Amino acid sequence: MVSGLTLEQGLDSLAIEYLSAIQSVAYGTRHIIEAMRQSGHEITKISMCGGGTKNPLWLREHADVTGCDVVLSKEPEAVILGAAMLGATASGVHETLSDAVKKMGFEGGRISPNKERTNFHNKKYRVFLEMYEDQMKYKAMMADK
Repeated sequence: MVSGLTLEQGLDSLAIEYLSAIQSVAYGTRHIIEAMRQSGHEITKISMCGGGTKNPLWLREHADVTGCDVVLSKEPEAVILGAAMLGATASGVHETLSDAVKKMGFEGGRISPNKERTNFHNKKYRVFLEMYEDQMKYKAMMADK
């Protein structure tokens, strides 16, 4: 759902829309993390790999919005490394996937949250949650529930 669009067509407007799109994904990520925490999982970092990691704004917003460190893989071909970790675990070289990650994966960088932006993102996240709840109501209305 998109809110706050205007008919403005300038470069500044486009930049705001771009930032808003990145932030909306980050707020969705935070929503998932909070649900996992409510289920008893302790999440303090997000491991990222792939094309998005080449975008400093994507990384910064995810760290700031979620309050988690964003950890980047040192290995540029992280998918291949992940497959090797799964294979090593399946063949018994490592007892668990967590063990394989600890022994085979190496940190290539880390982005820590900017605590000065926490209050701003907490406010925007509350708006995100309200919009999410409203969207669920609209879906239910359209499904005749």
